[in-house]
Amino acid sequence: MAAYFKSEALKARHSFSKKLVFLAPAFTIAAVLFLSRAYFHQNVYNWWYVMILPGMISVVCTLVAGQDGKMKNMAVMSLPVDLKKVWMSKILLCMLIVVEASAVILAGAVVIGNLLGVGIFKLPLLNQFEGISVLVLTFLWQIPLCLFLGSKMGMFPTIIINMTAYMVLGILCAVKGLFWMVPYAIPARLMCPILKILPNGLPAAPGNQTFRPELLSKGVILPGIAITLVLLLVLVFVTSKWYERQEAR
Repeated sequence: MAAYFKSEALKARHSFSKKLVFLAPAFTIAAVLFLSRAYFHQNVYNWWYVMILPGMISVVCTLVAGQDGKMKNMAVMSLPVDLKKVWMSKILLCMLIVVEASAVILAGAVVIGNLLGVGIFKLPLLNQFEGISVLVLTFLWQIPLCLFLGSKMGMFPTIIINMTAYMVLGILCAVKGLFWMVPYAIPARLMCPILKILPNGLPAAPGNQTFRPELLSKGVILPGIAITLVLLLVLVFVTSKWYERQEAR
């Protein structure tokens, strides 16, 4: 398995997908500093999980899926390789990119917000680490889905489908009682008790639009993580079976 992963990582080493590890967090931080400096911590995380991260996952997955697609998959499928391991390696590569980009946004938020003191809304270090960790775990299921969509439809349809589903279903349903039935809604919902930020970017405090006291309950965190991880396993299994059945065209 290690050899398969190294092969995928080598193909992506100088690609735009690897550049997004730094470009996506840097864009988020720069945009917040320019447009909403006073609420740096509040918005750098909100903008990250509401807009930038789902978009980055869509782009990265379609780029990784397209590495072999450029040659109609003949470079892979004409060789005596385990196609399931090839697909798993693509998933792991995308996961690594998401983890690395999340570490960069965390480091930037801590340095600029906590150490340099930018903004009037400060988040404790532990909450920030917990928040980023939970975001990574609850977004991973989108990777096999976007790899599949990217393989079948290409970049722009994948971006439109994933971003629309997240920003419409995810944000609207995150504050509803049945949010756990919509996987897209889980990350934003879990940020309410962890980062004390509502999906609309406002502090999770009385008087703000969409706020309800139950949104601060930490009892939803572990079930939310469990649901998304089970969904991840299901999508990995289903998409890997699909990839095994592909033939070079």
